[in-house]
Amino acid sequence: MAHFAIVTSLITGRIHSSYQMVSRLQNEGHSVTYICQPSTISKIEKNGFTCVPLPELNLHVNPYPDNHKLSWKAKFKFHHKNKTNHFKESWVFYKIDEVKAVLTKVNPDVIIVDTELHDVILPALDLEIPIKLWTTWWPDTISSSSPSLRTSVIPGRGFNGTKLGIIFSWMKMRTKIYGRLLIDRLTFVNYRRSFFKQYANKIGFDTNKMYVNTLPPLWSFSTIPIVSLGLKEIEFPHDYSENAIYLGPMIYEGRIDNSDAIIDWPKLNAVFKKAKEKQKKIVYCSVGSLVAGDQSFLERVIQAVSEIDFLELVLSIGPKMTIESFKKVPANVHLFNWVPQIEVLKQSDCAIIACGNNSINECLHFEVPMLLYSGNYTDQNGNAARMTYHGLGILGNEQADSSEQISQNLTKILTDPVYADNIKRFTKVYQLYNQRELAPILLS
Repeated sequence: MAHFAIVTSLITGRIHSSYQMVSRLQNEGHSVTYICQPSTISKIEKNGFTCVPLPELNLHVNPYPDNHKLSWKAKFKFHHKNKTNHFKESWVFYKIDEVKAVLTKVNPDVIIVDTELHDVILPALDLEIPIKLWTTWWPDTISSSSPSLRTSVIPGRGFNGTKLGIIFSWMKMRTKIYGRLLIDRLTFVNYRRSFFKQYANKIGFDTNKMYVNTLPPLWSFSTIPIVSLGLKEIEFPHDYSENAIYLGPMIYEGRIDNSDAIIDWPKLNAVFKKAKEKQKKIVYCSVGSLVAGDQSFLERVIQAVSEIDFLELVLSIGPKMTIESFKKVPANVHLFNWVPQIEVLKQSDCAIIACGNNSINECLHFEVPMLLYSGNYTDQNGNAARMTYHGLGILGNEQADSSEQISQNLTKILTDPVYADNIKRFTKVYQLYNQRELAPILLS
């Protein structure tokens, strides 16, 4: 049996997905060591897993955090005066020796590292530990057939969806990224990127195989296999990356989402009971990445549902708003500060989501079609575009949609059988992914 090490970032959705990956490998009879930062240990161990701690990683772009207070001239002088020390000081700041010590102690047959954690990726390469990268995102492959995950462009729709339009959107996106990198370089703020490239050179890794990522990770690696916890079938059709491996969504149904949250179970169960007895459909709406300024949108959602008598709305408003701030709440709308998403999706007929990858995958898991309002963060625009392209939901406009438009969209999703049929079709594909053994794929 193999010994795997799984390294996850601090992002809650990534941690949740890692539970299922670890659980499945353990059920296949393999040894799995969780390597995680101290701030995530409690969360992971409450879900029944054990961890080997890394040092808390310094994800800051600058090992000289006080430099932002300096004038440009002072930064320039500091940079050139200390140029020979940058690599050595960054090595200490990013705790490379401490990370290498942990990896050496664990000594796995293969290590599977979150794509954003260059602080672990490069030390693993340095120690010649077999490595694969993993992410909940789809690989953001540059292609004239597949727009970036950062955009809402849908192939085949308007000029933007033509090959020329897609190429233009990529050029625009990459120009913004390189422009930002140039500004960072001229203002001496991003030593993190240059350090890890120097580290790659130091260990003999071909830096021509590293390219600037469109998404948050500093670099993408064209020669290291990258494991996507998404369905390949939901990608836009294009020439797929040779190093991409699709494991499919990882949904750990038994997870403890937020052990400190107070769940109003009597109220929530009463909603489920009411919907069942009166043969109503349940719509779930989660604030997700929305902020307090979006209360006007949520009030439009409430108004929309109030006009549809066969619906009950479970609305999770998050920690930035109060239930009392909503003045007019009809009888078929039920507000909560927090609900366990998996438990609600089990009962739901439609979900209004901000298009985070984990929420989308959980909707697939429970066959719940989606009304999509992108939070415009990292991959959310691209996620919404892909769901729309495959007919798994309707793409809305949070700023522009009136309560009437929201009502029409909800009614269409819940009455037009095409959405239910499409979600069932893709859920069957996802279930086939779940039948595969993970270890042979991850060891290949």
